[in-house]
Amino acid sequence: MTYRNTIAAGAMTVLAAAPQAFATPAEIKAIETLWQNPQDAGALTAESFARAVPDDELTAIINRLRDETGAALSVTGDQGVYTIRTETHEIPVQIALDENGQITGLFFSPPEALTEGPAATLNAFEAMPGKISYLVISEDETLFAKEADSALAVASAFKLGVLKVLLDDIASSTRDWQDIAILQPEDKSLPTGRLQDFPDGSPLTLHTLATLMITESDNTATDMLMRILGPGRVADALGLESVLTTRAMFALKADPALAAQYAAAASPRDKAAIADQAASRPLPAIAAVTGPATDGVEWHLSNAKLCALIRAVADADVFSVNPGPVRTRDWQSVAYKGGSETGVLNLTAALTGKDGRKVCVSLTINDKTAIDETTAVGLFTRLAHQLAESGK
Repeated sequence: MTYRNTIAAGAMTVLAAAPQAFATPAEIKAIETLWQNPQDAGALTAESFARAVPDDELTAIINRLRDETGAALSVTGDQGVYTIRTETHEIPVQIALDENGQITGLFFSPPEALTEGPAATLNAFEAMPGKISYLVISEDETLFAKEADSALAVASAFKLGVLKVLLDDIASSTRDWQDIAILQPEDKSLPTGRLQDFPDGSPLTLHTLATLMITESDNTATDMLMRILGPGRVADALGLESVLTTRAMFALKADPALAAQYAAAASPRDKAAIADQAASRPLPAIAAVTGPATDGVEWHLSNAKLCALIRAVADADVFSVNPGPVRTRDWQSVAYKGGSETGVLNLTAALTGKDGRKVCVSLTINDKTAIDETTAVGLFTRLAHQLAESGK
């Protein structure tokens, strides 16, 4: 089994290669020791891991998790995949050891509050600040819903509409996964992603672009696909009159006056003209676009629409790379796409149970200030786990 050399808590992630994991008892002991004595974390890690994650950084991460969740009551699991249980939380963790028993790979998922069932988990969502909407469907039955038909800002979750248009073209043989697209200067957007750093003129297959868009939420890959497919078709797939590229969104967000003009524009044609004007400008500095979401300059979709979209594209193999915050052992297959910016969070997954049942879970939070994403993601993970266990 190969692992990423990863430790993550909240938004911090470090990636590198890691060798094969060894005996389960040694892995459990390493996790227990880390949790009980985080100040000694450095003694447990291999040199390769310590280069990626310095000892004091690892200690700080463990201390923060312990402060939030409490002392470990048990560590259970096998083959590198474990769960730390405290009085109030479960923390999924993946670990890999080398032949000397030292840590070469480590990944902590967001802590999951020990709610007693899906309803209690959704009540915890509703207790979070901001405007909340959600939808939980099993087959054709709605299990839970709150404002599920209301369109809220969903950030990168709109990329499901781009994938839907591309898959329609693949299905009709209009395009092929192996078709080559050329990266143009005007395609380049701000991170997330990596293609903004590629040379102009780089050739990329449609499959590569779709995989980067879904797996890493690559904004440049998204804008390339929107140029190729046509923004009008993407807007139609989303059920919107018009749709922004990510580059246009960033440019508008960096210019409040132009953003106000865009939001007030009366027709899709006027909006498109303003968006094109914004996108033609040089990319703004990242610091200029990290504030709260700008009213009217986003992608607004309902949970019902997101579930319809992700169910329509869930069989695409691009979802196999990154299952998001869902425990893959619980489900036969996972298709996940989320989105976030300051004040916006969406988490959407189409899940196939081991009995073949089809489940969709979509949660959106909008607020005027930063959202506690660690808590929200942990609750989403908990909800998906509970739905798997309940068989509904």
